[in-house]
Amino acid sequence: MTITARLLFATLLAIGLSVLSGCANHPELRPYSAEETRQLQLEALARQGLTLEQYEQRRASILRADRAEAVAETVQARPPISG
Repeated sequence: MTITARLLFATLLAIGLSVLSGCANHPELRPYSAEETRQLQLEALARQGLTLEQYEQRRASILRADRAEAVAETVQARPPISG
């Protein structure tokens, strides 16, 4: 093998290894938390180009749903009263 062929082979090998190692280094996927989901909904709502009235109605419904979930979680977390 000539020196040029060896350099080309070494370069291709290095590039191949770096690509393969990059593919193996992906972050772990996790579900969004309730806070992150609410924030994503509000950001998407802001980009929809709604009238102020429509925006306020939908924003209020998102915030109400968030509070309702928090209340439901609190109720479920309490142990039943036995007497």
